[in-house]
Amino acid sequence: MIVHFFVIGFLRFIALLPFRLVYRISTGLSFLVYRVFGYRKEVVIDNLRRAFPNYSENEIDLIAAKFYQHFTDLILETIKSLRISEDEIRKRLVLTNPEIFQTLYEKKKGVLLVWGHYTNFEWMAMSMPLLVPQRCHAVYQPLNNKDFGRTVVSIREQFGLKLYPMKETYPYMLGNESSDSLYIFMADQSPSADRIKYSAPFFGWKTPVHLGVENLAKKLDLAVVFLNANRVKRGHYELTARLLTESPNSMPNHSLTDLHVAWLEEEIKAKPEDWLWSHKRWKHAKERINVS
Repeated sequence: MIVHFFVIGFLRFIALLPFRLVYRISTGLSFLVYRVFGYRKEVVIDNLRRAFPNYSENEIDLIAAKFYQHFTDLILETIKSLRISEDEIRKRLVLTNPEIFQTLYEKKKGVLLVWGHYTNFEWMAMSMPLLVPQRCHAVYQPLNNKDFGRTVVSIREQFGLKLYPMKETYPYMLGNESSDSLYIFMADQSPSADRIKYSAPFFGWKTPVHLGVENLAKKLDLAVVFLNANRVKRGHYELTARLLTESPNSMPNHSLTDLHVAWLEEEIKAKPEDWLWSHKRWKHAKERINVS
């Protein structure tokens, strides 16, 4: 308990710092994390080599260095969430085409919103209730440390987002009859080896993916929307919705999954440093489909 209050107090102090100072700290921190401590460096470099087999080592290193800058920015921006106001977050995240969500809302069509660990996915989730008319829900993985867990939940729910535990995803969604609900899914996590049911093409690899987006969209007849994110400059993001389908049950098995995975790959290729390369996305991918 004492450690929790000490750590939270320190984080709240960081959160009070102006953004310009926060980014100066982040610049120095990114150098230390990558060049000095090499945090998960082997994983990052291996992932980049897998994704871009034709790139030189210098090109891989350049993307990696930019990634670590994004990574430390992400950490410090998330800490800033402890003190960020609604007005501030609205200035920093702009949805370019909110009419897609308004149209679905007026049709009383529930939405499954999908994206990856790209740009500031934490800000995207917590601010979504400010950007769309739907009631927003998102899955989360409860932390072992309950004190920190409550803090994380309070940060994510501060603008109206409703969280539910990952293990309750299916009963929670299937038990929610509301037609004005929007469910947020980050669909680029690797399933455990014993839960692999399908592999989709991703950066030229036959990559195991979760089928929750497709399965739940079909069970609940939800419109599926992919949310593109673009970091305009440090701490400022433009979000653009892409309607994948309003009729998921009309799509052949796995085509919906293949499509949202392909759109994520397209997004990452546009600015690869903004994806979270520090996790083993291809740890169960054994087969290369083609050389891209």
